[in-house]
Amino acid sequence: MMKMLRIARASGSPESYYNSIAGLYDHGKKKNLYYFDNLVSLYRFFIPTGRNILEIGCGTGDLITKLDAREALGIDLSAEMIKTAQRKYHNLKKIRFERMDITSSSELFRTEYIMIVDVLEHVIDVPKFIKQVYIRAPREARVIISVANPIWEPFLMLAEKLRMKIPEGPHKRLTIKKTEEIYGQAGFLIEQKGYRLLVPKRLPFSDWINERFYRSRLMGHLGLVVFWVLVKRT
Repeated sequence: MMKMLRIARASGSPESYYNSIAGLYDHGKKKNLYYFDNLVSLYRFFIPTGRNILEIGCGTGDLITKLDAREALGIDLSAEMIKTAQRKYHNLKKIRFERMDITSSSELFRTEYIMIVDVLEHVIDVPKFIKQVYIRAPREARVIISVANPIWEPFLMLAEKLRMKIPEGPHKRLTIKKTEEIYGQAGFLIEQKGYRLLVPKRLPFSDWINERFYRSRLMGHLGLVVFWVLVKRT
């Protein structure tokens, strides 16, 4: 982990940072399997089995492989992350991994669901990125985006210093209001929005709290995970 921290400080762009940690990424992620398992549950709730799925910013491929897709494509800006995903999941014939920068690609997406998980904070030009997703997404597709709640940033940075999580590298968390303005400017409508995971570690009471808190008017907005389901305007 000390090596990972040194790499995080030395790397400049998000692409170079994730290329530099690709070999250590999965090891660091094991510290937060409860968080990862909850993300899997969230996306399984919204994406039925046997559908076509695209994940933008797939990293080393673990999340999309848990969703039982008919066909799936994971893309990432980091060539090293994609190489790791291809090596890990080479035997899964229905899932492909490709290095792609959607802000410079003209390829149209042919998919039913698009996942963007913990990516927006690492995108340099978020309005351009979201607009490119809008242009390339089929009209009937659902775009599901989740990010860390900006109010958690101090706690996340503390956890990083305590070596309890993977270093973020270069990132900037937009406010929820600003993020939603960008969705609207791109042409998306917010079909659903919510919060999950008030307690991001596995403790005796974690599941009980996490299954209930988001229904509360007072505490519902405090979850670590913010998610949106987006559709194109008709």
